[in-house]
Amino acid sequence: MVMRFLSELRRRKVIQTLIPFLGLIWLLLQIIAVVTPLLNLSPLVATSLTIFLFACFPVVFYLAWYFDITPQGIKVTEVDSAAVAKPLGIKWWFGFILVFAGSIMLGYHYFSSARTDYAKKTEGLLNSVKASSIAVLPFRDQSPDSDQQYLAVGVTEELVNLLGQVSGFEVASASAGFSLARQNLLPVDIARRLNVDTLLSGSIHKIGNQLRLRVELINAKDGMTLWSQSFSRELRDIFAVETEIARAVANLLQEGYLAAGDLNNVNNTASTDAYLMYLRGREQYRLQTTESVKEARKLFEQALALDPAYAMAYVALADTVILLAEGGASFGVLKADIAATLAEQHLAKALVRAPGLAEAHAVRGLLLFYLQGNYDAALPALDKALSLNPNLARAHLWRFITLEQLGRSQDAWQALQQAYRLDPVAIPHQFNLAFKLAERGEVASAEQHYQQLIADFPASPLGYIGLVKLANNTVDTLAPILSTGSSNPLITAQDPQLQQQIKALGWQQQSSGRE
Repeated sequence: MVMRFLSELRRRKVIQTLIPFLGLIWLLLQIIAVVTPLLNLSPLVATSLTIFLFACFPVVFYLAWYFDITPQGIKVTEVDSAAVAKPLGIKWWFGFILVFAGSIMLGYHYFSSARTDYAKKTEGLLNSVKASSIAVLPFRDQSPDSDQQYLAVGVTEELVNLLGQVSGFEVASASAGFSLARQNLLPVDIARRLNVDTLLSGSIHKIGNQLRLRVELINAKDGMTLWSQSFSRELRDIFAVETEIARAVANLLQEGYLAAGDLNNVNNTASTDAYLMYLRGREQYRLQTTESVKEARKLFEQALALDPAYAMAYVALADTVILLAEGGASFGVLKADIAATLAEQHLAKALVRAPGLAEAHAVRGLLLFYLQGNYDAALPALDKALSLNPNLARAHLWRFITLEQLGRSQDAWQALQQAYRLDPVAIPHQFNLAFKLAERGEVASAEQHYQQLIADFPASPLGYIGLVKLANNTVDTLAPILSTGSSNPLITAQDPQLQQQIKALGWQQQSSGRE
């Protein structure tokens, strides 16, 4: 078979055609190498021409197989010496189109790769390691008065949100990083717990309106620094610098290239004061007590007074109002119907201003299923949020709750697993996963997760309750939880026997708010 093919190559004089063509390529490459620096052309020009010439090779080979160059002109190669040359039919044209299209696709593939490498090299972002997952560690406040921690946390959360929008990139929840950092774990231990390839850490230094950010990308396997850079900007440019950092990280770790403008920070405002007020509201919101959430609501309202077009502040306000509503997973300050109406109004304003804001669609899903009981309408809202940002851990949790209520157990299980992958530390994720594992008969795994929950949050009764239910074989009396609001120690006090059992395991009742 091989010998017959080689014989045909000689008979059809293919090699005699290809050798001059390769010589022409070599000559043109020499000319390009000389001309490019003389004319100060971009190296990408020379690379593009080289790719084009080599992409033409299959086409030249195909044409040389069927045609001969003779003194009388170009003629169709005879099938054999005795046969009369026949006109080329539809099969030849079909084959030519396939070879031509294949050459174009091959050339485009290599050109795209070369263009990406050139763009990254120009920005000093050549890949040193490929990674598909990352966690952003809490940024440190290194300001002179150490009074900008709320801003450092805000930068951390924003980088998580921006990286979460990058296709094919898995980003651990910011809250998971905060929780583990409070345990004083080493970065490599945090990465191991979050099951990520890389870590992004950094610090902020603010004096007046001047802001300096120092970021460092770390390889989770060995703790070595892959990339570091400092950014000095005015505070009003914080959204631009956050986007710049996120884009640089994505380009460093992935094959593709995000050009300027490909990654948009939808959580922005023209008012720096409004942004700082919003961050102070977020600081109070994270404390998760009745008074702090009330204070967060006031701060979000003040942010909107400073910038009535601030979409993310509307989302945060709606989220806070839902948290203040009556219900097992909230604080019960507002009537459920009043809270639903207010939240709906705030979300409508947010979505008009920023229809691509994933958090707005996620909180709308929460509103629909938690306060209005409309699970069928909640699911599309949550799906929309995850299409915009697949790394919203709490949206996956809310989707799990919604699918459970719709009777789609397998889909719910997958949603819960994804929520846990993105945030394996959050109390609802750990508890719900252990609960579902026990329900599926995987008691040993469920016990392991309850033990981990106790180790992470010894003040929460949930891990102890789970262990007691496992020991008593009464797991069926548990139910999935939406948040730690439904696990307030006051609930366990309604069951003195259960309270006594979990105290025997080491739990001590506390009077604090939600975890």
